[in-house]
Order: sequence, then structure tokens, then C-alpha cells
Amino acid sequence: MENIARLVNFPFSKSEEILVKTALLHNKVLAFPTETFYGLGGNAFYKEVADRVYNIKERPRNKPLLVLTTPEWLPGLCLWNDSRIDDLMNAFWPGPLTLILAANPELPQHLQNSDGTLAVRYTSAPAAQCLIELGSCPIIGTSANLTGMPECSSATEVHNQLNNKVDVIIDGGELEENRASTILNCQNKNFEVLRHGVITSSEINRICEVS
Repeated sequence: MENIARLVNFPFSKSEEILVKTALLHNKVLAFPTETFYGLGGNAFYKEVADRVYNIKERPRNKPLLVLTTPEWLPGLCLWNDSRIDDLMNAFWPGPLTLILAANPELPQHLQNSDGTLAVRYTSAPAAQCLIELGSCPIIGTSANLTGMPECSSATEVHNQLNNKVDVIIDGGELEENRASTILNCQNKNFEVLRHGVITSSEINRICEVS
């Protein structure tokens, strides 16, 4: 039987809040608005969710997934001892800067990239923050699109690409940013921009030097 996604509006009604919380607790995959494009994910601690996201997107397994978080979860996800990273967090978080940091070795294996890193972002999107609160967990938050297809800026676009593949689509309206988050690798002495996005290299260079 073909799966049809449940469409809910954000902000949630009480019944929708219960539906979304239940979905997060039961390994479901949700599409939701972020501060850039619509994201795809669910409870980051469930390997089944990560596996489904890879399958839904038809994404190569060697391409890591992004985790969206809030400050209380960050120490359990990543390890760092560099004041430049703290400066970047203070300057740009919450917001569209994704940092590649050392993964906490106690994390489930599916959250640790082959090089021992994890891509994380403290999201500024109210819907994504609400999911983290409702699920009491960080969430996988890669873009809600098929690999090679355009990113989605509305629930309608998500529906057209992924409707029979995801469990819940959260409609937060049309997103205006239309640019991805900036990805910064903070693992080496010289920080490197891996993807140029909303936050420019010149803005980052005001905080610390990057290549």
C-alpha cells in the first residue's frame, strides 16, 4: 500500500502537536521548514530514521547527514577545544552556519562520519526548534529533496517530490531565503568553507580567518 504523507500546518494545533510528537518517537520521517530550505529527518538517535532518509533521498551513503540541534544537546554531540569555534557559534548561531566538528565518540555509529566528525547546526527555524523540543532529541535535517533535484522552498514542492515517501509534511509556508546554509569544516588548523551559502566568507573572516 502506498504511503501518503500526513500534512500538518505550523504553528501546530494541540492535536497536530501530539501527532508530530508521536511521529518523532516512532521512527517516522518528517519534512519541515528550516531557515534555508525544507528539511528532511526525524529523531537523530534512531538509525532507522537515518537509513530511511538516505533511501528517500537516494543519497550516497558516503555523504554525511546534517544534525539540527539546540544548545542543550550540543555537548553530547560534539567535542571541541578551540575558541574560534565558540566565537563562530556566538556570532552566527542560531542561524544558517553548519559546522563540521569532532563527533562525540559515545554517539551511535550512524551519527559518526567515517572521519569521526559530525555536521551540526543550531537552527533558528521555529518549526525545527519545536521538533527538537517535542521529540526531546536533536533531529536529522538534510534538505528535503531527491538527490540531484532542486531543494524545496514550500510544502507543495516537498509534496511533489516526496509525498509517497515521507510520513509527515509540516507546512510552514513559502520560504524566502532560497540559499543553503554555509558549511565550515573546523577540523583542521585552517578552517575551510566547504559550501558557500547564506553566511559569506567575508562575514566569517570578521570572526576568524577561513580558506
